[in-house]
Parts: sequence; structure tokens; C-alpha cells
Amino acid sequence: MKNTTHRDWRLSRPARRNRFTVDQTTALGGLTLALFAYILCYFIYPMLTKGLLW
Repeated sequence: MKNTTHRDWRLSRPARRNRFTVDQTTALGGLTLALFAYILCYFIYPMLTKGLLW
């Protein structure tokens, strides 16, 4: 019997119809950006418009 490696093409190629996957890094990055935007809009921007930070 020959010593050959098993080729399973299904594991090496991602499926075409499921291109968009959200991994943990993407989710944490999105939450970080959302939190930064919330802080900017509700705390920093009102202080800038009132002249408290400038």
C-alpha cells in the first residue's frame, strides 16, 4: 500500500455562499468603535459645544 496523504478539498476551501463571517476580533472591534462613538457623541461633543473643553 502506498503512503499518500488524504486530500479533502471541502476543508481547504471556504464555501462560496458563506463569505461573511463575524469572528471574535471583528465583534470586539465593532463594539469598541460603537462605544467610542457613544462617548464622543454624548459626552465630548456637548462639552465642546458649550466651550468647556476648548
